Amino acid sequence: MAKAINTLESKANLKVLPVFVTLDPQRDNPSHLRAYLKEFEPRIVGLTGSVGAIRQMAQEYRVYFRKIEEEGEDYLVESSHDMYLINPNMEVVRCFGVEYNAEELSEAMQKELKRTSA
Repeated sequence: MAKAINTLESKANLKVLPVFVTLDPQRDNPSHLRAYLKEFEPRIVGLTGSVGAIRQMAQEYRVYFRKIEEEGEDYLVESSHDMYLINPNMEVVRCFGVEYNAEELSEAMQKELKRTSA
């Protein structure tokens, strides 16, 4: 996502606000999210909320996730890895899966942005 956004900005002069929503609000507090996302791209905004709010958001966007218990108190969160392109009116323009590399993702996003702004 970070590479695709950088490509959009440098090649197409398009601005996109990247947002990451945690599916593990019990573990991912705001400072943890900030530190985690800074490793990828400091412009990515990290969002968290109550467990109920995250479940509701996941249901509305059809995001699959589940907690997988590990040894001791450790656990993993298995999830779909979709990215949503959302317009300024908070409407989903398109969902992108993991089958895109950064170049393909930036091209597909650029195409959708041009199509929806026309």
